Amino acid sequence: MKPWCNCDVCRSFLTSSWAGEFENLCDWYTHLLRKSPSGTVHVHVLGNTITANPENVEHMLKTRFDNYPKGKPFSTLLGDLLGRGIFNVDGDSWRFQRKMASLELGSITVRSYALEIVSSEIKSRLIPLLRSFAVAGGKTGDVVDLQDVFRRFSFDNICKFSFGLDPGCLRLSLPISDLAVAFDLASKLSAERALSASPVIWKMKRLLNIGSERKLKEAIKLVNELAKEIINERRRMGFSTQKDLLSRFMASIDDEDYLRDIVISFLLAGRDTVASGLTSFFYLISNHPDVERAIREESDRDRIEEVEAVLKAFFRETNVRETNTITYQIKGNEVAVSEDTEDVDEDFVDLALQTEDLKLLLRY
Repeated sequence: MKPWCNCDVCRSFLTSSWAGEFENLCDWYTHLLRKSPSGTVHVHVLGNTITANPENVEHMLKTRFDNYPKGKPFSTLLGDLLGRGIFNVDGDSWRFQRKMASLELGSITVRSYALEIVSSEIKSRLIPLLRSFAVAGGKTGDVVDLQDVFRRFSFDNICKFSFGLDPGCLRLSLPISDLAVAFDLASKLSAERALSASPVIWKMKRLLNIGSERKLKEAIKLVNELAKEIINERRRMGFSTQKDLLSRFMASIDDEDYLRDIVISFLLAGRDTVASGLTSFFYLISNHPDVERAIREESDRDRIEEVEAVLKAFFRETNVRETNTITYQIKGNEVAVSEDTEDVDEDFVDLALQTEDLKLLLRY
């Protein structure tokens, strides 16, 4: 990391001149990567290497995965919110949570349970809500915020599936969930720490309990209280015979703080990714009437009632996969380098060997 660098990228970052042309930092990074012949860009003042080179990404996320932990800078940024959850840990803790989640999510029992929850939410809430919007919109000309609807839909589903809790965000009255609001604010403010010119700035604000760090502290406090309520309620009801994921984890974990971190990780995994994917899917479909027609025809032919039947719905699945290819739901990932490495991209390797604290931002 350098305190000052006069290259175009660093100068633009330090002066924020990029903001005159791009709405956010991710868009600017994407622009830089498109211009880079190697698909790799260096931000020297941050000690960061940003890459969208598929071979580099495969090397870090698959071939040499153990050599690229999340690193202390990343874990510190999100530690107050995510704690020891799977998105903020490395090593044995990551492997344990990954193994538990993979075993549970891969079972036909859990997948059938998920299908039951999603089907019920669609039939009893999503469709009635959209019908009510259609009727009201036809009279008033109002439009529906589909992304908000899908965020409520995904939040209801992830809470039911993960905790056996029904927040009812998709009821016709569109109630506000304290947990959803607090979680969204905590996620937003935690991510904004990364935009500080220096970590010293947000750490000082946290120490003094002022500004955005004060709001973050209050939001996380509420998230913690509600998460612990969920855990205590599950204990009172008994978890040995329950199907939700939290109950399955509670059978082998007794550490309440650790369980709280797992609860937050479930929310992070299932909330915005699903909502963004659905929103992007319907946006693309609305611009391609021929695809919409084909999907409707296939839906009319099939009556999907079991998990295996869903997997055979080829046309729909193909279009969902294509949506995720065109509009990435996870914009990037940050990792660090734990030891020297060799890689196919020499431009990437040269900088990777310069510092042990190098952060690598993977752009998908």
